[in-house]
Amino acid sequence: MLPEFARILTQLLCHRDMQLPGRLRLTTLGDLLGALHRACASGILELVEVEGARAGKSHRVHFDSGLVEDVDTSLSHPRLGEILARDGVLGVPALARVARRLVEQPGKRVGEILVEEGLGSADLVASALRRQRTSRLEALYGLSEALIRFHVPRPRFGYRPLPLSPREFLHGRPRARGDARGRPSERFASRFAPQGLSGFSEPQLAAYRALGLPAGASVRDVQRAFRKLAAEQHPDRFPLASSAEKIQHLTRFARLSAAYHTLQSSLG
Repeated sequence: MLPEFARILTQLLCHRDMQLPGRLRLTTLGDLLGALHRACASGILELVEVEGARAGKSHRVHFDSGLVEDVDTSLSHPRLGEILARDGVLGVPALARVARRLVEQPGKRVGEILVEEGLGSADLVASALRRQRTSRLEALYGLSEALIRFHVPRPRFGYRPLPLSPREFLHGRPRARGDARGRPSERFASRFAPQGLSGFSEPQLAAYRALGLPAGASVRDVQRAFRKLAAEQHPDRFPLASSAEKIQHLTRFARLSAAYHTLQSSLG
């Protein structure tokens, strides 16, 4: 418990001077997510709708070390069963079995039922849940206005999903509204990108360290280091690992991948 408290206290001190745009219309969600990713931020980005019948509705994006770990929203997105049905994995009889189980055990998760009933493997369910998380985030990109808040992280126990990679939550998203000179989104991003030694930002320095490279290593060196470490640390190399160990391997590999993408985007 003490290490967790220390981690939260550190995040509180790191983020106490954050100055976020107060409204989504002053920036874009892509700019917000990109800035939090570059800052390796941990915490909860909250968007509160202020217009129309949905005024007051809150949506949350959970960040862990600059990566999107989870998305909570009431906006329309496909259910897990719908995703698997579209893939041809679940037919009508299977969906009916899942529905009956949900009525009998309302506290059960759909993914748990699918695995217990033998309707899908744990890996298949995890993949579908990841796509569902991406769909939730996609729905948030439809918001044109909302209040913006950022909260320090709270302890999260139990299963934690493998974070989305930067490519999954940033690639191809609308960015940088308005005039490039003095644009609020750029001023916000600059606050999250403090420059480190030799002109490198702290996220870049952290990415170099994660790959075991000196700051300023070439693109070829970055690619070579990532391939070597990925081959050594890929979760598939540990088939006998326990559930807890598998989560650790997946998290470690996700952070390694995030470091690689951070350097690829800045160097390429």
